[in-house]
Amino acid sequence: MISNKVLLATDFSETAKKLINCLDELKGLGIDEVILTHVINVHRSKIVNVEQLKESNREKLEKVKEKIEAKGFKVKIKIPVGFPASEINKVARGENVALILIASHGEGFIKKVFLGSTTYDLIRQSKRPVLIEKYENIEGEAQVACSRKFNKVLVPIDFSDCSKAAIEFLREIEENNFNEVILLNVIESSRSIDDLEKEKTRAEVKLKEIAKNLRKNGSVDNIIVKVAEGAASNNIIDIAREEKVGLILMPRTGRGNIKELLLGSTSDRVAKESPIPVLLISC
Repeated sequence: MISNKVLLATDFSETAKKLINCLDELKGLGIDEVILTHVINVHRSKIVNVEQLKESNREKLEKVKEKIEAKGFKVKIKIPVGFPASEINKVARGENVALILIASHGEGFIKKVFLGSTTYDLIRQSKRPVLIEKYENIEGEAQVACSRKFNKVLVPIDFSDCSKAAIEFLREIEENNFNEVILLNVIESSRSIDDLEKEKTRAEVKLKEIAKNLRKNGSVDNIIVKVAEGAASNNIIDIAREEKVGLILMPRTGRGNIKELLLGSTSDRVAKESPIPVLLISC
């Protein structure tokens, strides 16, 4: 990867605390430095002494830093003041991180898998890859949903330029031994059954060509191609569950080429609704 740094964003919630458990598996991506970041939200700090709050938060972060250093990482603490998503992005750019690691939701654990507002705003704005960790509610406690993310990865492909970004990301981390990659194309609509069958055949040929190139580059040996039909987000989530993948890797916009600050509808829904961790790549 271009950088050896990950930004870990925490709001001190129970789900954010669990992110420390996700760091070990990032070593396989060449990550050896953590930018530990907590943003003092301007909305909540209007009536308090910001410097006092910074000092208090630094004490908390120092304890977290010790735990991360014990895992063998270098750690740098950052405590910006402002709007969380914007400040996280600024730190990510300034530190040139390879990716941002964030919990799917903060401020308490809820039963359904929804994105917290900071996470949602962040993935709308970030030009860095964002890894959204997901959780299960086990006996009332948040537990990391999947601890072996990079063993089996699902990569939805719609053959857009943005899809190429996901393929390039796979190539960048080719030396990190994915056990299995599933390349998936979903055909959402077609004029007739005959057209649908033709589209399926064309999609399968294209996916096999991508798989061939990945194997040639040494990225991964075990690659499966799948073509499905129907709603893209539903198929992606259902296949991820059925195949027991550890991670969904996809671009944050698709064919629509919509405005930079908006998510494509498919990546939006998958990020919100998937019970499996999602790594969103900006195009």
